[in-house]
Amino acid sequence: MKMPFLFGIHCHQPVGNFSHVVDEAVRLCYAPFMEAALLYPKFRFAVHYSGWLLDYIRQNHKAVFTDMKKLSDNNQIEFFTGGYYEPVLSAIPSGDRRGQIEKLSGYINNHFGQMPDGLWLTERVWDPAIITDVAEVGVRNMIVDDYHFISAGYYKEMLNGYYVSEQDGKRVNLFPIDKNLRYLIPFKEEEAIVEYLENTADSGGKCSVIFDDGEKFGVWPHTYEWVYEEGWLERFLDTVISSGKCEFAFFGETADRVKPAGLAYLPITSYHEMGEWSLFAGRIEEMEKLQEHLREEGREEEAEVFVKGGIWKNFFAKYPESNRIHKRALRLSGYAAEMKDEALTEALYKAQCNDALWHGIFGGLYLPNLRNNSWSFIIEAEKEYERLAENLPMIETADLDYDGYDDAYVRTETFNASFTSRDCGQMTTLELKRNNVNLINTISRRKEAYHAMLLKDRAEDELKSGISTIHDLNVEITDEMKAMLVYDWYNKNSFIDHVTPEFDGEKFASCSFSELSDFTNQPAEMTAGEDTLTFSRSGGIYHNGKGYNAEIIKKFTFSGEGMEFETELTTDCPAELTYVCEMNFHLWNMAGVTVNGGESGSFHKGGTFDITDGITGTVTVETNAEGASSNVFYTVSQSEKGVDLTAQGVSLFIPVKFRGKAELTGRLKVQ
Repeated sequence: MKMPFLFGIHCHQPVGNFSHVVDEAVRLCYAPFMEAALLYPKFRFAVHYSGWLLDYIRQNHKAVFTDMKKLSDNNQIEFFTGGYYEPVLSAIPSGDRRGQIEKLSGYINNHFGQMPDGLWLTERVWDPAIITDVAEVGVRNMIVDDYHFISAGYYKEMLNGYYVSEQDGKRVNLFPIDKNLRYLIPFKEEEAIVEYLENTADSGGKCSVIFDDGEKFGVWPHTYEWVYEEGWLERFLDTVISSGKCEFAFFGETADRVKPAGLAYLPITSYHEMGEWSLFAGRIEEMEKLQEHLREEGREEEAEVFVKGGIWKNFFAKYPESNRIHKRALRLSGYAAEMKDEALTEALYKAQCNDALWHGIFGGLYLPNLRNNSWSFIIEAEKEYERLAENLPMIETADLDYDGYDDAYVRTETFNASFTSRDCGQMTTLELKRNNVNLINTISRRKEAYHAMLLKDRAEDELKSGISTIHDLNVEITDEMKAMLVYDWYNKNSFIDHVTPEFDGEKFASCSFSELSDFTNQPAEMTAGEDTLTFSRSGGIYHNGKGYNAEIIKKFTFSGEGMEFETELTTDCPAELTYVCEMNFHLWNMAGVTVNGGESGSFHKGGTFDITDGITGTVTVETNAEGASSNVFYTVSQSEKGVDLTAQGVSLFIPVKFRGKAELTGRLKVQ
């Protein structure tokens, strides 16, 4: 009997992604792959498409959907299920896990006549806590990485088969993806790949598994030319089919006729790179140095087994912007379970899509459109909850982001807003209801581990057969990008409090100013009234080597169209200083943002500031100040295509000179 070669592709696009991006992926990858597969009846493979993408193809690319139906009817495709909108299953509540899986399984059954018993694990984020739920909705086979086993102490040669695991007596089969195949397919010549497969068969392998991003076959850099135009896929299929030692097979049938290799209990983990990415930047650099040290000593295997990164949920600790999205979705999950409303549940499921919650080699959290989509679904779900619920208060207090500090959620007719006591009463969301946009969907400029690499000169790769994987691409950084490598030491929310010797707009734009107070990122006491919020902090101002007492009181009063604000800062410091209120906003078209009708990046005289992009809406800030400075701020982040320079928000810095006491009053309106 030939060794089963279990070949699978996973295809996904973020919910609500730009149609031109999805259409391009269809043209370069999804369509030509299915067309080629139809030419090879002996090519039997597994397919996982996230539900939103599958339905997008059905509605917009009927020929591709028809080809998939033909392949299914030909018994060439084994469909795998998963969360319909591609959530990380361990990061959502049990009821939502079941609901999302059942939604995708039902869709596949309705359109292709298959009820899947295999599950694609989003980003291969494994947690044994999900076993019970997935088993009880009909899942029998799951895909993980060989790294999951290696990190549990297994040897590589033990992983050419599948294992059984269980939780509370519910069992699943775990198929480890062969990392070597992930880096061979489709980047190396077909002879090397089949030689590797046949060596696996000769060594007694029960099966060999590759289940990887379908986008590798046309979307990733240079892969369309390599896979289709230069004929790699056809050569690969011909060579595997003609092999006398291995053959394409399905996971389900393999589990039926091949006995498992044993029992396995795996730790919470994902693939190796994800463990690195989820660490704080400094820790990534330290981990890489330790791994390199062990490799130089000839201890590469020990480095792989014992040197581990973090877990996927670390992204919530690493990025407050990610945590805020995740925790709002958790809150909405409770509402959905209570109301059992279809529209609320659907919006919630969309908000659970994983892409905007993390960052590694893909843009992820740094892509504003992905965050905009998540917030759009969150706001839509919140509006549906408000429609269903009765007698909701204008102001609700709770620990919304699970950081141990009180937050406030404010509901008005035109907008909702969130405030945190953790950062001295800053406003963290401003949710415009008419178009479901969070006007504070910003992200701070943080140091990423790869920034140091971008600043180094990189030698050309040595000549080799095949093409580079996405992990090995040489990327170039422009002088403009280098100038934008600025790091914020605080979160870019709104109503941020600074005290500085004197105001300099350029220094505030580059985060190189001197901060004298401890108000910017320290907690305050919060008091909530019927339509008011008050934050107060007794802190200090540190000037010329001495510490002085200081107190700040911030009061917000809400109405249907906006909010009035009052800030009073008092100190016994005798020097003349400048209080600066910083506000940050994000609009859909950051390239078209204007402040008072002109481009940002200058000083605007007067006390009224209109911020707009002509599309999203207008934020108007009216104050008793004499002017303000503004600038658009950018992040430099890694993506699958290289490096992105992305406009993340517009900052408004409102300075008030004072000696002993500073007062800022005003009104914020959105329309």
